[in-house]
Amino acid sequence: MTNLSHKSVSFIRQYVLLILIAMELLMSFSFLGQFHIEPVSLSFAYIPVLLTGAVLSPKAAALVGTVYGVASLWKASASYVLAPAQLLSPFFSGNPLGSLFLSVIARMLFGLIIGLLYALARRLRRPALGKGIVSYLGCAIHSLLVCSTMWLFFPGEGVGPMDAFSGFFAPKSLILNAVNTAVVLLLWWASHSQTWHQFKQKLALSRSVETETRYHRRFLVFIAVLATVASLAVTFYFVHQINYVLNNRGIFLTDIVYTDIAHLQIQFMMGIISLMALMILLLILNRLYSSCYACIDRMDSLTGTFTHRTFFSLCSRILQAINADRDLLGYFLMVDLDHFKEINDRYGHPEGDRALREVSGSLRKIFGRSGIVGRLGGDEFAVLLYENMPLVELEVELRHLLEQVGKVSWDGYRLSCSIGVLPIRSLYAPEELYRDADRLLYAAKARGRNQYVIGEASSPVAQFTAL
Repeated sequence: MTNLSHKSVSFIRQYVLLILIAMELLMSFSFLGQFHIEPVSLSFAYIPVLLTGAVLSPKAAALVGTVYGVASLWKASASYVLAPAQLLSPFFSGNPLGSLFLSVIARMLFGLIIGLLYALARRLRRPALGKGIVSYLGCAIHSLLVCSTMWLFFPGEGVGPMDAFSGFFAPKSLILNAVNTAVVLLLWWASHSQTWHQFKQKLALSRSVETETRYHRRFLVFIAVLATVASLAVTFYFVHQINYVLNNRGIFLTDIVYTDIAHLQIQFMMGIISLMALMILLLILNRLYSSCYACIDRMDSLTGTFTHRTFFSLCSRILQAINADRDLLGYFLMVDLDHFKEINDRYGHPEGDRALREVSGSLRKIFGRSGIVGRLGGDEFAVLLYENMPLVELEVELRHLLEQVGKVSWDGYRLSCSIGVLPIRSLYAPEELYRDADRLLYAAKARGRNQYVIGEASSPVAQFTAL
């Protein structure tokens, strides 16, 4: 299984963040966030903020906290809401700036502070204990920020910072804090389990053959916009129909009541959209996970790189998707191990297999973020870099590869490789790129091996460098 590249990790974290945002909206606009059984009422709407801080980053937690705050502001902006809750609304509180701080800024700061505290907990000798303490204090930290904001902007309410701890040892708070701690620790342990790591590896493997991600993203954005517009149309249609039915029954709504009904319908719409988004995201991850098994058939079992056939098939798809207006479309690299047959003869095939695994691992680690790696056969590898990388930066990576390959050794004998590098300036077929890069590879071997040669298509070698 391939190692997780920085891009793969970023891709997975983005999906986790979107799932947590959808969870926050769903909890904010449903009974899941406000659980009420007489005489106890418990608020769990900020648990996604805690989860985001625990498994992602302070910045991500601040974003989810902002979403929580905006949802609170919207819910408070209705005439049927009790007066204390209307302090969260800039439209009813009489202090719009104070309400904005109370509803949105305080929740954003809550996410940021929680995220920073979780980041500190990760550095402890016992991070689970640190995360448990932060989770248990999460409710108190949230209350402290809210009470402090009310003290600053709404002093007439008689609420101060110390009020945040008034019921800290009450049964309601103990239950709430215990639930927060259990949920966060459970998810944190799950995110560090071998099962989750294998799941991420399979998602990364599936995504490594996805060459049309920009199209997929645009399509998803289009679907999201279409769903939102359609939901708004349905919402206002039902509000109008409710008003029509009541009028036919002799009940006439005032403008305030009509607005309140529309307000509730929009909340209902947001709850349904967040549920739909959550299900779509989970289905996408499930599809990627399922397609992993098809991807495994395309991989070389020894090195974890693409097979000859799959590599050239992906090259064709990537080259067709590349913007031809760029001056430099990318690079095609040929990599061949020097004197590999002698290594097999002298140290045995198991050691030769080890060398192939070490080299393929270095290729994936160095170039996997901006390209694809394939094993064409034996000790010959190919790399297609499809990102516009400056030549100076590429040479740094090439020297790094030669250094990493040189670390593979046997009793004083060090492995080396030769590299042919072809800048792609026109949309050639992969076979043509292979032919010209192979010519540069043999030029590197002819000049003494353990070096790279950079040239142009069907032209004399332009540059070579040896270590």
